[in-house]
Amino acid sequence: MDAISRITEYFTKFPGIGPRQAKRFAYFLLSKDPSFMNGLSDALRRLQKEMAQCPSCFCFFEQRGSGKFCDICTDTARDPSSLLIIEKDVDLENIHKTGIWNGSYFLLGGTVPILEKDPSKKIRSKELFDIVQERARAGTLREIVFATSANIEGENTVQYLTQILTPLVEKYSLKITELGRGLSTGTELEYSDSDTLKNAITNRR
Repeated sequence: MDAISRITEYFTKFPGIGPRQAKRFAYFLLSKDPSFMNGLSDALRRLQKEMAQCPSCFCFFEQRGSGKFCDICTDTARDPSSLLIIEKDVDLENIHKTGIWNGSYFLLGGTVPILEKDPSKKIRSKELFDIVQERARAGTLREIVFATSANIEGENTVQYLTQILTPLVEKYSLKITELGRGLSTGTELEYSDSDTLKNAITNRR
């Protein structure tokens, strides 16, 4: 495999990038000067070296010092009684910047496609169960809020997780809510504006 094909194959692994666009990226890189290529290589190395994944909410964050938890999870001013379940890091960024949510977060890492035979391979369902159980047992958790995209896969994910969490919900009298219909059907959180997200969180049901 030549160099063009190799880098093209890597680009096709990016979300939403097909073979034709991946090849355009490869030729774009060839057209740039060495300083651009060196800067890109350095940025990729720093991304791997300086970023870490929080073991509590599973978001990626810039690690400073020896702390292994992100700034959100270590913020004592946040309300630990509510847990917002979201799909991916860009959703967290989009919601967090609105300032409307003062509880904690949990990133699923994706959604569960319809007819998926092994949903646990698509999302962090086991990790979510363990965290909910730990916090409910400690008496700090009262509400679980599903903030998935308003599409078929988002709804399927909520149904799957609700089924898994039902024993804990019943045992510890937890409340499960979903985002209000500030979101149009088919909408992904990543592309929702701040006002829409605020309405959806405020009017959760």
